[in-house]
Amino acid sequence: MTIDITDRLILQALQRNSSQRLEDLAKLVRLASSSVHDRIRRLQRDGAIRRWTVDVDETMLGLNVLAFVGLRATKPCSALIEALDKIAAIQECHSVAGGLSLLLKVRVSTTSDLLDLTERLRAIPGVESTETTIVLKRHFDRPVTVAETHHKGSR
Repeated sequence: MTIDITDRLILQALQRNSSQRLEDLAKLVRLASSSVHDRIRRLQRDGAIRRWTVDVDETMLGLNVLAFVGLRATKPCSALIEALDKIAAIQECHSVAGGLSLLLKVRVSTTSDLLDLTERLRAIPGVESTETTIVLKRHFDRPVTVAETHHKGSR
């Protein structure tokens, strides 16, 4: 899939405000609304837009503790994913290189809940140990920046 400058402008605008009207996007990129609609559908179909979501303040839901939990495993990561996917407190799960096997981003209400979660993780067959880092303050959190990319050989 090739993403041209118009696609990038549409993606940037949608990242700023995904609920804006097609007519406003069309004015921005100087195309007909139907053309913008077709481009958005293609971007979704081809996977450039993975999902539409709402950015919720976690603390408003009582999820006051953000932590990263590293797992050391005696089984392949792929053998643990099904069990981890069932735990709602896990927001992200990444296979990583180094001393850890997996790195999890988790959100819970209290540190007591975090303790319960780490105990639950250690009970999963194949999880050898956990290493937890509690976030004290988030300084920034940004989406992927849609910018003009330069490919090898381009100017």
